Formats: sequence, structure tokens, C-alpha cells
Amino acid sequence: MTQEFTDYLETDDWKNSAAIVGMIRFFEFAGIPYNRDEIFQADEEYDDDSGYSEGLDRLKFNKSDMDADIIKDKFIAFIEDYFAEDMHHLYVEAALLNKTEWTEEEKADINKRLSANTVMKRCFGKLKFDGTNRAEILEVIRQNRDEMIIETYRYKGYKNFCNENVFQQPGGDAVRLKGYYIDYKRKSRSVSYRYNNKLFQSSDSAYYDFIPFGFVTGRESFFIHDNSSIRQLYLTNQKLQDRCREQAGNSPNGRTDARRNLFESLIYSSDFVDFDVEIIKKDSGKDYFETLYLRRESIDIFKRIKNYSVFCRSIKFGNEWVEIHREVTDAVSNLQLMDDLIQELLKKDVGDNQSNHAILSGNIIRLNALIRSKINGGGDIMNKAMRSACASAVNAAEVLKRRKQTNKISSYRTKLLNALLFHDYDRFSEILLNLSNFTDVYFPFAYYLFEDFEANKDAAYTFVNCFNDYTRKPDEEAESGF
Repeated sequence: MTQEFTDYLETDDWKNSAAIVGMIRFFEFAGIPYNRDEIFQADEEYDDDSGYSEGLDRLKFNKSDMDADIIKDKFIAFIEDYFAEDMHHLYVEAALLNKTEWTEEEKADINKRLSANTVMKRCFGKLKFDGTNRAEILEVIRQNRDEMIIETYRYKGYKNFCNENVFQQPGGDAVRLKGYYIDYKRKSRSVSYRYNNKLFQSSDSAYYDFIPFGFVTGRESFFIHDNSSIRQLYLTNQKLQDRCREQAGNSPNGRTDARRNLFESLIYSSDFVDFDVEIIKKDSGKDYFETLYLRRESIDIFKRIKNYSVFCRSIKFGNEWVEIHREVTDAVSNLQLMDDLIQELLKKDVGDNQSNHAILSGNIIRLNALIRSKINGGGDIMNKAMRSACASAVNAAEVLKRRKQTNKISSYRTKLLNALLFHDYDRFSEILLNLSNFTDVYFPFAYYLFEDFEANKDAAYTFVNCFNDYTRKPDEEAESGF
């Protein structure tokens, strides 16, 4: 007999969709009934008039099942399990149970955890671990475990997504999510049409407390809003979570990079996402959510990458460290050219021969060319021009090396780069012709620049990048991203 359910939630926007994924994870953890068979076992048949059948885009359950005291206990256990890396008491517990003797450094680390946040300080007070009071420490954890879990989560995981003051409260006047929430009593007039608070509309839900569990969390948290059906929605996000947990298990510090796992899944998993999709991002340092529309054109570029790890590094430009893979993934996702990043890399490479970034620059230039081709509708001509530019640069550099004139390489390279930086394309072409005459090397790619420099700028970048006396071959498989 099919179980009757009294409540449901539909995937009509990303907030509901994220809540649904989080609720399914909790239902599975706590053993709460829901329309599981409808979601995961039914055939997905699409109807032009009504879309998928309601069982495939509705999560059905009984709210009364979630109000029982035993379920509330399971919810606390679920929080502890899902956000385990934020729970300081778990670290202390493991450190005390797995050993009988501790070094001074280990004791100091345990005591640091005992005062790591407000709730830990309140529960332990002035109590410190000295190597002889293990039982006392463990007893404090036992007596205060629920409070430690709830308060740590409220001001760590939950606070990243929602207003911490409305945790476990019924639906209110304003959406509890960061960037959506307002103080209704004080601010509703100022955000309403013509200052009439009767015209203010907002839709909050107690179920939004489950949104953090729908995201794959980290310094950057992601939710893939792939809501063609709940089954597809859940499985896509579960694949990303499984990959992150696998990486965390193999990491010395137990941490994971959600962004890297997201884009590696796009690159290496043919069944992950292969169509336009909305991705919701929450950065722990920002008080709002960001939406990334990942289009097929961008996915096609990502799938051309063979070695994503090439881009997983940080480089210091001036006083600022830049995470290259974040710059790259944002640029490809938004189909934005990376000319500024390429120029900064070339400047750093020209200015400091010991910090050879030629391989990285070469890979970013190739990505830039793919982006440019999507924007301009080009492709084969650009690749031909870049291959010619690389070969020409290597040949010209070899001539100067044989003549023992490596100082000329640095001189010409600096002049070419400066011309690029100042967008003086006539000057670049003039220097290029001069170099061709000086080395007696023919530069076939130059005709593309003469015809339309802006459209073929990646060939110019490629020439400057490859024209040096210390770079390894840019197509070397060990370090090539393609």
C-alpha cells in the first residue's frame, strides 16, 4: 500500500531545490519516510504540457514525523556528522580516546580546541587538559554535547548561509538566507514600493534550515541547481559531495577544495553535467549568494582540459596572492578573456627569469584562445596562428642562442611585452619585423596580426611566452593542461 503524505516541497526555485536535497540527506540519515520510490525508481517521462509527473519534482513527507523528540535528537546527530570538521569536541574526543600519553604539543592543541569558540569556552570554563584529567574532559563533552553541536553549527555552518538568530524558528516575514533577510519591523517600508510595507512580499520557510545541507561546503560552497527532476538534482549534487569527501579523506588536513572538485568533475566525468546549468555559490567571506550560469560553450572548453592541476597554484603579484584556478574557472564560466592575467604573468616572467611561469602562461593563453573563439566564432585559424607563433619564437631564440646573443632575447622580449601592455600594436608589429630580419627567421603567423591584431592577440601572447632562453617545451605532456 502506498503511504499517504501530508506535506510537500517543489523544486520551483534554487532555494527550494537546495532545501529538498538537504532534507533528503537528513531523511536518509534519520530513517524518515518520504516518496523515495517515486523519486528514485519511477521512469522519468516528460510531458510537454505538464512537465515531469509530480512525483519527480515534488518531495513528499509528513511534517509530523519531523516534530517528534527522537527526530530532533537525530537532527543534532545529523548536524554533527555533516559538519564534523567544524566540531571541536569531536577532535578533542578522538585525541583523548585514541591515546593514553600526550606530548606537550598535543596537550596545547587539545587546550586550544577547548577554547576555540564561545560555546566551548562556556562549557569548559577554566578547565584545561593536563594529561591526567581525561575522564573529566570527556564527561563535560557528554553532558554538553547537544549544546556544543547546535551552537557551533549556528555560528559556523548555519551562519554562513542564514541569519543565525532564526535557526529552527518557523517561517517568518523575511527569507532567512544571507542577502535576502531584512528586519521586517524596521526595514519593510524602506524596501517596499512607495514605502508602503503592505506591499512588501517575502517568502520564508522553516525548511530553509536544510539549505546548508544541500550545499557542498567549504570556504566556497556550491549547489548545482540541476532541477530537471529531483532524482537528477540529488544525484548530481551527491556526485560532487562524494568527490569532495574522497579528496578530504586523502588530504593530510582532512580539508577539501569544493571549487576544484566541481570543475574537475565537469572536466573528467562525462556523465556529470553536459548542458546549461545554474550553479549557486556561497563564499564564506561574503554576505550574499552568487549565481553562476554555466553554459554549454563553457562546458565544452572545460572538457578540452586534460590536466586541471596545472592551474592549481597561487602566484604573488605585487603584495597580493592570486589563486590561478579561481581566475581561470571564473573566466571560462563567464566567457571572459584573461588578457590582464596573461600580461601579469608575462611581466613577472620577463622581470624574473628564475620564476619561470611559461608553462602556466602557455596553458592560460590556449584557454584564452578557446574563449576568444567562442566569442568571435573562430577556432582553427587561431590554433594555426598560435602554433606558428610558438614555432617561430623557438626558432628565433635558437638562432640567438647559437650566436651567444641571449641578451638580445631578453631585450626583444621586453620590447614586445611593453608594446602589448600599452596596446601599441603597430609598435609590436614593427619590433616583430625587426626581429625576423635580425635572426633571418620567417614568421608566418605575423600575417594574422597584420590583418586583425585584436582578434589574433593570443598568437602575440604565445610568441612572447615562447621566445626565451629557459622555458621548457610548452607542449610537454607532463605539465600541459591540454
